[in-house]
Amino acid sequence: MRAFYSDYVNHCLRFYARHSCPIFHSEADKKNWNACDSALKSFTDSDRDMLLSIYTEGDTLPDNVYQMAKSKGINQDTIWKLIGELERKVAKRRGII
Repeated sequence: MRAFYSDYVNHCLRFYARHSCPIFHSEADKKNWNACDSALKSFTDSDRDMLLSIYTEGDTLPDNVYQMAKSKGINQDTIWKLIGELERKVAKRRGII
């Protein structure tokens, strides 16, 4: 089951992954971006690169996870666990949970 904050955090992460030097239109945008930045820094370089790649791609999250798992030869569940951990960290840093 998805967490109540998943959609919001995924929106934040897609924005973060696609805009390395954004122009913020509100304080909320800035806080969202900083929460993503802080959370991603807690992952290894390889995990961070994989997660950013998943959120950068234009397809749906499940399709991106499938493609990444296929290309890396790993189980999708491994990636979904990383995504769940990332979502929780962003939500905590953003003050949602």
